[in-house]
Amino acid sequence: MKDPGLFPLPSAELLDGLAALPRALAAAFPLKAKHKAALPGGISRLSDYLTIDRENLPRDYMSRPEFLAAYLHYFMPWNIYRQGRLLTGLDLALKPGIRIVDLGSGPLTFLQALWLSRPGLREQELEYLAVDRSESALRTGRKLFESLAGDCRWRVETDNKPAGQRKFKPADLLVMANFINELERAPHSGRLEAGASREALMLERWESQVAADGAILLIEPGVRDAGRFLSRVREAAIAKGWSIPAPCPHREDCPMPGLRSTPWCHFTFPTGDSPAWLARLSHKAKLPKDRASLSFLLMVRGENPPLRVRPPRTPGAGVGVVRVVSEGFDLPNGKIGIYGCSAKGLILLETRHGPGRPVPGEQVTAKWPSPPRRDRKSGALTVPLDNDGG
Repeated sequence: MKDPGLFPLPSAELLDGLAALPRALAAAFPLKAKHKAALPGGISRLSDYLTIDRENLPRDYMSRPEFLAAYLHYFMPWNIYRQGRLLTGLDLALKPGIRIVDLGSGPLTFLQALWLSRPGLREQELEYLAVDRSESALRTGRKLFESLAGDCRWRVETDNKPAGQRKFKPADLLVMANFINELERAPHSGRLEAGASREALMLERWESQVAADGAILLIEPGVRDAGRFLSRVREAAIAKGWSIPAPCPHREDCPMPGLRSTPWCHFTFPTGDSPAWLARLSHKAKLPKDRASLSFLLMVRGENPPLRVRPPRTPGAGVGVVRVVSEGFDLPNGKIGIYGCSAKGLILLETRHGPGRPVPGEQVTAKWPSPPRRDRKSGALTVPLDNDGG
């Protein structure tokens, strides 16, 4: 059976929720006509701060009405779309009563994505704590969730203390989404041992906030800095005994660490099914999206973790599991190349033109060639998929 991949097409529930979001936003965060007209410009300015001008991003940007409006109407919907597709593909089985702590939650974006993308969890008891510096973002996010979910079984709490200044009951699942912006501007705390990385220090802090049988989910934009950060966190986590159920199909060194000119682990997928209102606003802000991308890392520890992920295939002798990372591109030999990740390092999958080829996030089994053949440009092991692929 073909692997559904990490980013299947969005469900009707996710698309319907996104389509209804403008009405919910109008009630939770009403804008005057002049402020609606200014939205595209505010979105463009905030985009610059979050990308090319990050060193000047105001620490309290989520508390500034102009930027909060831009975030709610553009960045939050796109993040719900991206995270919703990932949460569908991960097919997480959450234990009843799971406690989720979302650090740097903003307007409860992850919670909205979880509710919309996983309707099967709606009757399950769940605790969720959103922690963010911006009381305005938390208040608006809670109103939005109540509009989406109504009187549900999930217990939602918010706290606007900075993440490092609050003691809370350990989480079963600690979530951080789009956290690297905050991390890079945060002062160093704690003491680094000789040779230890900042990522190892951060992991040590997060470990104290997670139950002994717990999990951490990091979701970031699909940019080099984020991929490099997650690769280093992964290295530190494996050294401390954590398991990495996704996206990695192995525990070996990351072949896509994002160092200098090396590739970084990220996934890109089309957005043609996104809501029409969001596409129109994106076009007005001169930030259209025909592709969305993200990087992520799911880590678990303990004998009885609070979530389960669809188990990987078990390959036979001479066969390995490859996580597809890139979209297809033309090769000089007239075939299509697709990069993937495996225990043997970076893989260049070779396949023919036509429908049915693997897409980013999909997991395929491939027969290792003998003798091995390396791609001259990337150094990747070249693996034909014409007869043996997933």
